[in-house]
Amino acid sequence: MKDTSFREYRELGEITWLRDFEVGQGEAKTSGKPIVLLFQEVPGCSTCVNFGQDVLSHPLLVELIEECFVPVAIFNNRPGKDAVVLRAFSEPAWNNPVVYLLDAEGTPIVPKLSNRYDPLGLHDRLVGALVAKGKEIPPYAQLLRNDLMIENGLAQQAIYETPCFWSGETTLAGFNAVLSTEAGWIGGEEVVRVNFDPALADAEALDRFAMGEGFRRSKGRSFRTDDAPQYYLSKSRLAELPISLSQRTRINLAIPYKDAPEQFLSPRQRRWLERQQKGWLGNSKLYKQDFRQAWASFTDKPSPG
Repeated sequence: MKDTSFREYRELGEITWLRDFEVGQGEAKTSGKPIVLLFQEVPGCSTCVNFGQDVLSHPLLVELIEECFVPVAIFNNRPGKDAVVLRAFSEPAWNNPVVYLLDAEGTPIVPKLSNRYDPLGLHDRLVGALVAKGKEIPPYAQLLRNDLMIENGLAQQAIYETPCFWSGETTLAGFNAVLSTEAGWIGGEEVVRVNFDPALADAEALDRFAMGEGFRRSKGRSFRTDDAPQYYLSKSRLAELPISLSQRTRINLAIPYKDAPEQFLSPRQRRWLERQQKGWLGNSKLYKQDFRQAWASFTDKPSPG
């Protein structure tokens, strides 16, 4: 059995997996990291493939798992060592994906993830395991939950008319429930579109905050993104990176307040930023593009010599 399996099967996504549970336990003991144990059907049904491609291929989830955990994949439809581990956890063969978060001894840290196949479900289990073990949650991982809420339709949206949408973005981003901001136009009016978490504040509370800042809710519908959303970010070297919507919002707020915007980048994004000094990135404003597509174009780009 190979020690690692990377991009060999669509069901495993983009994560570099160990394929031996005992090896994973040894690495967990050495590193102090928890284990992500995936039981997966390979080759698998459409649910298994979709889990690999939609969840286990999300760029920032991949980074979170590879940075903070020891990932181990066990095939639930193979004999040998795979079958031994499957029996040890009383998992059925030929089953949909199941994920355990374990300590180095193989003891579950949080309840296993089963019968849920969206990125937000896995993200919350990962963060829950880190919290339970007293580990620090990287800022990019905290922001990732905002993006996943938006992608899963759990956020609510509002649009506000502002005297200046660039300053309006940073003002609205300072409200605790706001997950993302984007400067744009409705007709000839400068507006800011926000996604917010209704569990943290309802629409009325957000409206009151906006009114206190001199903004009012727009009744228009035809929103058009400005050519330079997240104005402060657009003028910085970080604009050449693939950055998620929530990262864009937080970085755009950090820059004018001298609050170290690089802290919101993932390790790989930071490495890409360092390579910018070698002329590797070019001048494209990747931050505005579709995040996953922009990330894929970077991943396939050759490194500078």
